Amino acid sequence: MSTGQRPRRQPNSERGRATVDAVEYWTQPTATGRWRLVGYPIMAILALALLFAFKAPAGSSAALPPAAQVRGTPAPSSPTDPAAKTSGTFTGAVVQDPYGQVQVQVTLAGGKITEVTAVQLPTQGRSGYISQSVAPILSGEAISVQSASIDTVSGATYTSQAYAQSLQSALDAAHA
Repeated sequence: MSTGQRPRRQPNSERGRATVDAVEYWTQPTATGRWRLVGYPIMAILALALLFAFKAPAGSSAALPPAAQVRGTPAPSSPTDPAAKTSGTFTGAVVQDPYGQVQVQVTLAGGKITEVTAVQLPTQGRSGYISQSVAPILSGEAISVQSASIDTVSGATYTSQAYAQSLQSALDAAHA
């Protein structure tokens, strides 16, 4: 091949197609190549625009009235406070979520959460299955953080929030 000439297509025996060098690909794209050069960046830009334009759906926790949203709780009382030395089993309030009722029972020993049990959870259909699945996760989280400031479990937002509210009312009853 002399200088200044572009290399020609050479057969690719493995795939049965001809290979193209980079210069030819960029200067003479095929219909598929044009789609890749133009279509993919446009699709990426549209996807980003849709992502940034996303608003929370009407049923999400952002749309709940302020009273229904779970807020952080103050840190537990100091160990020298007599209320922090509470021991016993306390039952929280029944909290209604869109799929049923949630009620939690907490056991304290020396002011520390040792056990959290769900007394009531939604039981019907998919919501019942989800609630039964997340109860051990929420219980472990409450014992771990030693308060009602538990993380919401993805896919069980309402149950998580109602669980935290009932747990907080049980802790309030324990320290009352």
